[in-house]
Amino acid sequence: MNEYPPQMTPEQAARNRRVIIWVAVIFVLVCISVSVWGFMVTRTSRERAKQTDAALRSVAWSILCYASSNNGAFPTSDKAIEVSTAGVAPPTGKPWPSSYESAMGGLPPIALGTAQAMIGISWGATSDVVPNLNTKGLPSTFGTVDTVNGWMAEFAKDKIRERAPAGASAPESNSAPRGEK
Repeated sequence: MNEYPPQMTPEQAARNRRVIIWVAVIFVLVCISVSVWGFMVTRTSRERAKQTDAALRSVAWSILCYASSNNGAFPTSDKAIEVSTAGVAPPTGKPWPSSYESAMGGLPPIALGTAQAMIGISWGATSDVVPNLNTKGLPSTFGTVDTVNGWMAEFAKDKIRERAPAGASAPESNSAPRGEK
């Protein structure tokens, strides 16, 4: 037996259309609201990431300047890099920036004290240990932490190469099989 549901009256059909239209309108309004809210949240996060990046770059530059003026010795506290290093810059032509402007990468300058308060710095116990910068959980653009820590690591490697005795090179590999020397 094929029984079809009873036909809707014109009033019922009109009511159903109104319900469908209201559900669609509410859905569209919710989608627009969520999109606007998401845009505002990401815009705020992006602005905060720029501030964090500027702080990371500023502190890294100050540490490089300090190390450059102290024969490769890194600072071991916040107080050490607060000493003015005006006119001092790390050597050019290396894998780190050659000027404050290039270190900042187009970001606005930030006061060193403000920058130090924003980010985390793990200081080495001695001056031959490279400090490690981190964001303390703040947003940052992709790769900035690795970039600035890479500058300091490369600076330390360069200083180690400079101090190596002349003629010192990487250990040679033995090409002879074991037991045949």
